[in-house]
Amino acid sequence: MAKKSKRTIPALMYQYQGPQRNVGFVLSPLYIEESVEVEKEDMLFIYNEDFDYIRPALDRAFPLTDPRTGEEMKAFDPCWENPITKVVWVGLLSELDQQVVAEPELRNFLNQFIAWVRNHLQLADGIEVTGNL
Repeated sequence: MAKKSKRTIPALMYQYQGPQRNVGFVLSPLYIEESVEVEKEDMLFIYNEDFDYIRPALDRAFPLTDPRTGEEMKAFDPCWENPITKVVWVGLLSELDQQVVAEPELRNFLNQFIAWVRNHLQLADGIEVTGNL
């Protein structure tokens, strides 16, 4: 993971080397019943180009039900919020964990992502993925 500086969202990078234009996805702990303010340091940013290695697993998880509103989310929305519950993440992480990867750097990237999500799911009800594409 990139070095954390105070009050910024840490970034997890695999191959992205372009300008820090912040086009990608912010992941943050999801709390359904509680009004918990999530600190930037507890979020994770992944550039769109690197998120391409995670996105197929997310796409296969849909359609889902929004845990806050009960509305159906037909597909992953790269431009908006995607609140995903812990139960769904367990399956997603299992799939990513078992994914056969030839490149050690990609396996390291995926392992760091999986560890981040699992760590935050210890207290949160899920992880929300917000895209800005």
